[in-house]
Amino acid sequence: MELQSDGSPTPISKPSMGGLPASFQQMKDADGRICFFSHLYMIITTDLSAWGDDAADHIKGGILAEEMGLGKTVEMIALVSLNRRPIQLKLDPDGLRASGATLIITPPAILEQWKQEFQQHAPELRVHHYTGIKRGLEGSDDLVIEELSEFDVVLTTYNVISREVHYTNTAPKRSLRHKKRFEARQTPLVRISWWRVCLDEAQMIESGVSNAAKVARLIPRVNAWAVTGTPLRRNIDDLFGLLLFLRYYPFCHSNPLWTRLYSKFGSVLVHIIQRIALRHTKDCVRDELRLPQQKRIVITTPFTAIEEQHYGQLFEEMCEQCGLDATGAPLSSDWNPEDPGVIERMRSWLTRLRQTCLHPEVSGSNRRALGAGSGPLRTVDEVLEVMIENTDTSIRAEERALLLSQLRRGQFLENAKRRQEALSIWQAALEHSTKLVEESRSQLSLQKELLKDAIKAGSKDPSEEISDDENEEADKNSRIGQCRLRLRAALEVQHIAVFFTANAYFQIKSDTSLTQPESEEFKVLEKKEEEGYEAAKIIRKEMLTDISQKVERYMRMIKEKTQKKQFVQIPKMKPHLYNRGLESYRLLNSFEDLCTSLNRHAEQYIEWREVMINLVSQSLIDQEEDAELEGNEYERSTKHQDEMYVYMEALRTAYADRHDALTGQKNILISHEVKAGIIQAQKDEGPSPKLFLSIMNTRSEIMPDSQLGSLRGIISELRSLVTSLDWQATGGSSRARAELELVVEVLKNAGQMIAEQLKVSASLEREVEMFRDTMNNRLEYYRHLQQISDTVAPYDEENAGKPMNEDLFASKLKQEEKLESKISSLKSKRRYLIHLRDESGSEDSSRICIICQSSFEVGVLTVCGHKYCTDCLRLWWRQHRTCPMCKRPLKYNDFHQITYKPQELVAQEEESAIKFDHERHSKNAIYSDISSGLLNEIKNIDLNGSFGTKIDTLARHIIWLREYDPGAKSIIFSQYKNFLEVLQRALHRFKIVSSSVDYPGGIESFKKDPAVECFLLHGKAQSSGLTLINATHVFLCEPLINTAIELQAIARVHRIGQHHPTTVWMYLVSGTVEESIYELSVARRLAHIIEKEKQEKSARSTFPEDFDESLINDLTETAIDSANSMEIQDAGLTNLMTSGASGGELVKKDDLWQCLFGNAVSKEDDNDGSAEAEREVSRFLRGEAAYQRRDEAHL
Repeated sequence: MELQSDGSPTPISKPSMGGLPASFQQMKDADGRICFFSHLYMIITTDLSAWGDDAADHIKGGILAEEMGLGKTVEMIALVSLNRRPIQLKLDPDGLRASGATLIITPPAILEQWKQEFQQHAPELRVHHYTGIKRGLEGSDDLVIEELSEFDVVLTTYNVISREVHYTNTAPKRSLRHKKRFEARQTPLVRISWWRVCLDEAQMIESGVSNAAKVARLIPRVNAWAVTGTPLRRNIDDLFGLLLFLRYYPFCHSNPLWTRLYSKFGSVLVHIIQRIALRHTKDCVRDELRLPQQKRIVITTPFTAIEEQHYGQLFEEMCEQCGLDATGAPLSSDWNPEDPGVIERMRSWLTRLRQTCLHPEVSGSNRRALGAGSGPLRTVDEVLEVMIENTDTSIRAEERALLLSQLRRGQFLENAKRRQEALSIWQAALEHSTKLVEESRSQLSLQKELLKDAIKAGSKDPSEEISDDENEEADKNSRIGQCRLRLRAALEVQHIAVFFTANAYFQIKSDTSLTQPESEEFKVLEKKEEEGYEAAKIIRKEMLTDISQKVERYMRMIKEKTQKKQFVQIPKMKPHLYNRGLESYRLLNSFEDLCTSLNRHAEQYIEWREVMINLVSQSLIDQEEDAELEGNEYERSTKHQDEMYVYMEALRTAYADRHDALTGQKNILISHEVKAGIIQAQKDEGPSPKLFLSIMNTRSEIMPDSQLGSLRGIISELRSLVTSLDWQATGGSSRARAELELVVEVLKNAGQMIAEQLKVSASLEREVEMFRDTMNNRLEYYRHLQQISDTVAPYDEENAGKPMNEDLFASKLKQEEKLESKISSLKSKRRYLIHLRDESGSEDSSRICIICQSSFEVGVLTVCGHKYCTDCLRLWWRQHRTCPMCKRPLKYNDFHQITYKPQELVAQEEESAIKFDHERHSKNAIYSDISSGLLNEIKNIDLNGSFGTKIDTLARHIIWLREYDPGAKSIIFSQYKNFLEVLQRALHRFKIVSSSVDYPGGIESFKKDPAVECFLLHGKAQSSGLTLINATHVFLCEPLINTAIELQAIARVHRIGQHHPTTVWMYLVSGTVEESIYELSVARRLAHIIEKEKQEKSARSTFPEDFDESLINDLTETAIDSANSMEIQDAGLTNLMTSGASGGELVKKDDLWQCLFGNAVSKEDDNDGSAEAEREVSRFLRGEAAYQRRDEAHL
């Protein structure tokens, strides 16, 4: 049915395919009889009576597939209101409760919206929200069914019916001997014959195999409607789930039949869809719609200098990892664009660059690179400080790599007996490394002073102050900790250089061909050698300061305990048994034997403890006076450490055995470790196998016998015996009375004994832990010492004295050249970043070229910190290669381009009937210019802090709307959920109240709370069907290749029921991948328009060659809506987004290169033209100068 202009309903004519049923053809068999066959159904028949009726004729309902925003909800409400069920019997033929109610199943996000729509358009209808069999109406199931059937509309959600799946099937009837005690419950949804079942956003059950889909098919109904604006989200198979729900036989019962239908019988499928589906697009009903005008405006924002530097660095890293240059050209001939690894890297980097355009901390990779972790949101200035720190770290790392390469190259010469050349290299490396140590030491001192000042000012907790003897782990995430790590790394390189230099002095001194023994030169070299080794030892001590201080603290503690005799004293256990009774004889013997055994055990523990004290008290290697590093320190300590480990195990097991004998609590872990250790030692493996087996044998001999039980167990038995003897003594037994006195005395003694022993046991546990910590720290010290020793180990001793490998030497030189170039670039970058930090509040007077004394917008900053205009420095550097101010030699990488060009916002707006100049780029066909005055107003709004170009401009824009469009509400859409979380924190900082689709009650608060200005919506949200017509502005935070995703957000406001003009603001950052993505998206939408217009006009007439451009320059609202509709139809929405909560849109591999480098290539083309123009101007100026000189010569 359809409504006429006067409101009267009229039937819609059904399309027909002719005389024969769909897919059937007529033929004659061998006998000449007429028969009919169908390749679709795979049958041949002479009787078509069973196939004469179309299955669609028996289906009541269908698929309501209007485009987003065309009022599917209102249409369904009208259907519910106009088409009621004529109820005659309470029960239908199947014994179900017949109801005139309509059951509407909807996503949870839009349930409240349905309630509001019914209240607004059909308030007379009785609407109920069904929450489930366990949470619904109170009363018996029959009463609930009766109440539900009396409503006009029952609303529920897909989540609810998914939970009801276990309450749908009726249990099979069986003959039972006894009557069932409990009957299985059934959901009321399947015990009512509904007049109509409506699935809103029916694409939710497209697979047909989910719990919700199963329940929806089982619900009894007369009419069935699948309501969806996107019936095809992935592919044609999505229709199969809808046919299952509609019970369209036979296709919904056979997958092979369905496959043949859509793959080979497209015309039949079209006929079926025409019979059961109803769809209009905005393009189709443009003449009937009265939607307010919608403006589409793109605002192009430039990066700040800080953000541009950060983005540029990431872009360079992307090019390096993907094997491409800045224009996207391969760096190697074997680069394969189809390589899955290359594709995945490009896709990953595209995502990271897009997220960087939003905010530096949106991407997880960016947050890790900036060290943010889960900390608070950083401002742009804070990000700049992190960038400076990261650059400093990179410089230190590259300088370290350079010095290590030089030191290794010196070893090449040393092996070739070219010791003088090696010494020169090592001395140069020593000089450089000493400077690094001094710089690192200064930075550490500065950070300590800053921390002290902060503590005095009260901005830091005094507990945060870190003493010099703390280890790196305690402050590894603090600035002081980072400075200590840098200092240690610099000291390590300095130590290598000092040690190698001392070695060189020794080798030159010892070589009689170079030095005469006992000569003056010999003595000088000997003195330098000794000074070098002593300096290396001092450096080693400083490098090992943290760990050695910890070891010494433990050793000092043990020595003090030894001198003061403060180690735990284990008191002897004296049972004091002088007599034994008849009943207590066995128990008292066990008590006495246990005491004797534990006393022997204590003696052995003390003996092992004395050995352990001697082992851990020995001085550390390299701490004694006159000790030299020999390269085998870790090996020398191995035997000592093995013995220490064995006696440590002896103390641990002894404590565990003693505690077990006292309390009866066995340490399973230690028992397992001992068994494993014995097995290993028997194989002659592990630390000191023979000593370990000997210790464990002794342990077995002194360990208290398990048959004796524990002291706590004996005390428990003594108490039971006291109770028994007391009962006997009360009965008049004199023996029992005498024995009772004896046992009570023993029990009192045992109680005091266990209390004393348990107290000692706790002290023993702490003592064992002290020995363990001492042993572990000693071992850690030796590990550090061995690491230092490894760095000064001889290189390739087997080939010492042989000719040097010249190729290897040359490759080292080449590597060092690259490192020097990289260090130079990093230092220029650091100077530029510091310049940005210092220039943030500077005046224009600092923007004067030192050479020509003129102001400039584009210039050069040298690594030494001086600024010049580009032309002046280019001319100077060609002649002098030094800095004009400080005369420092400058390389090509010592320059960094700077700009003082002001930031400008650029906007483009589409007008109602758009006419464009031919000079404009085709991308303006969707978005065109608006007043620059409005942009200046937005730009001039002050904010409390800065969180980057895009967030700041968005916040200013929303604040500007308060005055420009008071009371207006906005939707802010981004494909990235993570960005909206960052944005929400920034908006809160700027006093802008927002809500989100992810917040409980977020939709309702946005609709009803006037204080809520913004609604945050991301691409992963199930927003289909959501109506937010109280919003009049849509902010798209980034351009999207797949326009269908952004249209999902736009359709929330630009739909039937909207009475105010709406504006879509798209934000993009100039000079980034966002520009490439935007141009690609617009080009595709224009392609849809051109293709459609060509198809329509080709049937009527020819069109001129410049048809494409003339069409672009004469777009109408209808054409743009048509392009949008086609974009949605062509896109499979499910396949447009990547998996994972933080993922964005899925970019096809064919689009990756264009997205990453499309903008870079266009810039390159522009630069080529500019360079050509510059050459022509320069040639003209040189010619003019020549003519002028000639004229002056004649004068």
